Amino acid sequence: MIIAVDGPSGAGKSSVCREVAKRLGWSLLDTGAIYRCVALIALENHVDTDPKACAEIAKSLDIRFVASKGSQKVFIGARDVSQAIRTFETTQCVNHVSPMAEVRAELLGIQRRLGHATDSIVEGRDIGSVVFPDAELKVYYTASAQARALRRMKEFEAKGEHFDLKEVVKQIEERDETEFNRANSPLVKCADAVELDTSDLNFEESCQALIRLIQTRQKELA
Repeated sequence: MIIAVDGPSGAGKSSVCREVAKRLGWSLLDTGAIYRCVALIALENHVDTDPKACAEIAKSLDIRFVASKGSQKVFIGARDVSQAIRTFETTQCVNHVSPMAEVRAELLGIQRRLGHATDSIVEGRDIGSVVFPDAELKVYYTASAQARALRRMKEFEAKGEHFDLKEVVKQIEERDETEFNRANSPLVKCADAVELDTSDLNFEESCQALIRLIQTRQKELA
């Protein structure tokens, strides 16, 4: 089965999907991490504004997801980039790298290959609409910009990075504007997706909500 989970940045998709995949014994494909890897390499090579160069990085991307002590590490080749792809600078960079049509085209095959390898929860921005339009279940995670900013602040603070809340809210709203209005594979809520608003849900409640949806769909397909 493919469970396609879409939604805006900071809605809680990554952490919830990671935990639910762990509990169910499924694979998790964090497509956002794939784009972040491209952004990280592009940033390090000072080519993050060059679509052609970024597409070449995506084409040759050697990415691996490795389970580790209940979490999932991300590797580019032999290099563990799990932390590097989550910094504020990489987050800023991925905002303009991920909408590049050339990059998205190169990464489509990688995402489908990894997702179809086993029962998978796949999360990102265009999973149900573009990457896996025939997914057995589509879920659209959302939350208010304020709630998402507070979550992102906690992530940054855990890594010793500190930013003004208003700055983070602004960053999230600007990214929403880009993702909803980009010409190539914009963020949309699919007509057949179930919406989950996590603004007022804690982590465990969000996990249980997704598990219930998956279990219900499994019974329907049995």
